[in-house]
Amino acid sequence: MGQKNQNGLVFAVLFASTVIAGSLVFLGMQLSGGSSSNDDLKTQIAEGIDAYIADNAPGNTPPPPSKVEGDFTDDDPFMGADDAPVVVVEFSDYQCPFCGKFFNETLPQIKENYIDTGKVKLVYRDLPLSFHPDAYPAALLAECVRDQKGDEGYFTIHDVIFANISQSGLDYDLVKDEAVKIGVNLDELNGCIESDKFKAEIDADQADAGRAGISGTPGFIINGNIVSGAQPFSSFEAIIEAELAK
Repeated sequence: MGQKNQNGLVFAVLFASTVIAGSLVFLGMQLSGGSSSNDDLKTQIAEGIDAYIADNAPGNTPPPPSKVEGDFTDDDPFMGADDAPVVVVEFSDYQCPFCGKFFNETLPQIKENYIDTGKVKLVYRDLPLSFHPDAYPAALLAECVRDQKGDEGYFTIHDVIFANISQSGLDYDLVKDEAVKIGVNLDELNGCIESDKFKAEIDADQADAGRAGISGTPGFIINGNIVSGAQPFSSFEAIIEAELAK
């Protein structure tokens, strides 16, 4: 049997085992009269299966990044030096599990090695997907915080949202409480949200993502190089280092 077929067989067996294990957990929860608190566990199992497929499918090596021309930074919030030699534009969805994976696993390494050292400027743009009901409200809330507290306040709430959102939703009262702690006026924040003040801004982000050919999240443009998905730090490192070497 060829190596490719062997890899495919191994993957099929592992995937089947994962699905069976997940099904048994679901069945056990149903038999035990699982409550709504089990919904998160079900979601985590489903997301884990999706992540396993994404990470382990045979031949799933990401293609070389394509190129896009133009400035996609707009006037969106950014972290890092404004004149950094490498600009990373992130199109993201707060409720996307793979965006959460990037936030938790890869962004801290990019921040430590490149953003905090003045080599990378990271611009965050919104791409809320229609099947994530809390993605747009979360994006709007963060924009409304930025309206009062600038980019520093924005990224504080950006972090709070990613740390507390799931497929089951977001505790908006918790996020608002954190916003108040950094000096946000709650009445102004609620008014901003109720008036949908930044709908045009979020729509513009989505339009620019489409112009770049990005339809899924997270999607990145690194000095014109497009990277799709929650790739490991090594993928970003390779492109960033190549850009720094120019």
